[in-house]
Amino acid sequence: MKQICCIVLLFFTVVEVHAQNFADYFQNKTLRVDYIFTGDSKQQAIYLDELSQFPSWAGRQHHLSELPLEGNGQIIVKDLATKQCIYKTSFSSLFQEWLTTDEAKGTAKGFENTFLLPFPKQPVEVEVALYSPRREVIANYKHIVHPDDILIHKRGVSHVTPHRYMLQNGNEKDCIDVAILAEGYTEKEMDLFYQDAQIACESLFSHEPFRSMKDKFNIVA
Repeated sequence: MKQICCIVLLFFTVVEVHAQNFADYFQNKTLRVDYIFTGDSKQQAIYLDELSQFPSWAGRQHHLSELPLEGNGQIIVKDLATKQCIYKTSFSSLFQEWLTTDEAKGTAKGFENTFLLPFPKQPVEVEVALYSPRREVIANYKHIVHPDDILIHKRGVSHVTPHRYMLQNGNEKDCIDVAILAEGYTEKEMDLFYQDAQIACESLFSHEPFRSMKDKFNIVA
């Protein structure tokens, strides 16, 4: 019995050491990082385009250094002073899918990619890596982000896109936010767009598991 108790105690000790408090490292803001993925099937590279700041963070605030899903790309954020991993996320890019095409064998291209990260309180090191189907690193790029950098664009404060909530049950901490975009509609067709968005919203929540979890969603058009 003593042996079992020691194992359980050790487990909780390890969990506590690796658990991270969001407020210790991040502000309630979003850091948008724009990269350019370039190259062809033989050689690839990553370049930083620009950084932007948005007024709130709607992403996860727990299990920050764990990957919810494994994609063919990865972003790791480390506290610059301690080199501790404080946030990790994964993705799958159109660029990497394009690399498998015949066009990529003879043509080099650049693809824009945008990623949303929690906004750091202190300087951080951000590393983005692209993987091959064999999980080998084919390109990676590291850069430092200083939260007080005057070159970080502040967005989302003015010129807010016109929008309307089809369903609103709470804030971003309690609900999943879903956006319906007016792709292909003209400015004069906005009333039609909102009508179509409402139909899409009602259709979505007519099926399980969405119907029984309707109160966990916000739908904005």
